[in-house]
Amino acid sequence: MSREALLTQDELDFIQNMQHNPQLNLRDASSSLTVNGGAQLRDLLTRLAAHDHVTLQAQFDNQQLTFPLHLVEDEFNAVHLRVGVPSIFEDGPMIRPWRLALETPVALENIRGTPGALWVHQVSFKGVLVEMRGRGKPPRTFSLWFSPSGYERISLRGTFERETARGLFAYRLSQGDADETERLRQFILHEHRRVHPHMHA
Repeated sequence: MSREALLTQDELDFIQNMQHNPQLNLRDASSSLTVNGGAQLRDLLTRLAAHDHVTLQAQFDNQQLTFPLHLVEDEFNAVHLRVGVPSIFEDGPMIRPWRLALETPVALENIRGTPGALWVHQVSFKGVLVEMRGRGKPPRTFSLWFSPSGYERISLRGTFERETARGLFAYRLSQGDADETERLRQFILHEHRRVHPHMHA
């Protein structure tokens, strides 16, 4: 190579290898959305997503998945619709968030990671069903950490709703942080895939 070359031959080979690697050129199919309905439909969806809450809804068996649509701007300043993590509901006498029943209850932890008296048996993106271990009454509210095995811990804030016939306590979740809400939805979606693989094939 000449003295004026900006890149070495190894650097050039690496860049060319990256450009021709099919695995690196794949887009995330689960998050991108292509609309082939013409400019009017695309413009309408873009305007709605910019000013209001727009969702896609899918119905499978007795479950309903609601995917939020978000406007995102790419590096070329082009605006695209991106599919967000879904909210999962189950049908019945009334539609309610899908609840993941944990195989083994998980203790809610304080900020230092010390397990407390509340143990999660079921979780949805809207609430948790917990067992109170030890003496005392369940708290009216809590702000603790949920650390399921194999996942990064998730901050949960709950408000007491009721006691069930089985002696468990239902809490409504009120997530203040959008990132924590998104992480909880991601965890539930991942577990939903494991429990219902036929829906995600």
